[in-house]
Amino acid sequence: MADTLICSVELNKEKDKGITVKVQNSSGQITQTFQMDGTKITVTVKGAQSTSTITQDSESLELKIVGPAETSTITQKQDSVKVKCKAFEVEAETVKVKSTSDTDHESGAKYTVKSTSDMALTSSAKCDVKSTAAMTLDSSNALTAKAAMDAKLSGNNTNVEATLKLTAKGGTEAALSATKIDVNAQAKLDMGAPMTTVGKDLTTVKGALVKVEGSLVKLG
Repeated sequence: MADTLICSVELNKEKDKGITVKVQNSSGQITQTFQMDGTKITVTVKGAQSTSTITQDSESLELKIVGPAETSTITQKQDSVKVKCKAFEVEAETVKVKSTSDTDHESGAKYTVKSTSDMALTSSAKCDVKSTAAMTLDSSNALTAKAAMDAKLSGNNTNVEATLKLTAKGGTEAALSATKIDVNAQAKLDMGAPMTTVGKDLTTVKGALVKVEGSLVKLG
């Protein structure tokens, strides 16, 4: 004889009782329960390992799944939807998320954002990017940093290095100052301008061969 189900319907006029419909599948170890108690509706499916429950009243709707190790819950109210689970995944062709007020993203561990095509990050106001540990900005192609107003790069030790050519240019002025400045070229060093001044209080010009030339040369 095929397995049979045990079905029951209970009617009770007492408060918090109402109507209960139950279906038991003993061979499958599954019990399905539908209850209306005058305040809320509860639908429960209980298995050997897990139980899922939908609870609905006039102000909220909750879906809960309780397993042997984890529990996930979705709670919806008139002004909020809350999802609580161990892992949350969304897969779609396009995804759009929009808020008219503040938006917060927080990770208790590693946070990764990745795009296989172009990526844009835009702010209509101030934008702060901070790191309490080391930070790396890397591009396998060209890298451009531009400011319509002042631009500042600072650090305890700052290195600017080019594997080929390095160019530093100021539109009107360029200043380089420090307690000590070393300018060193492995082959040739050229300094030139329509008007050139070298030295102040003590100036030393040194070389195996020193050459000073010009249409008018004044020494001393």
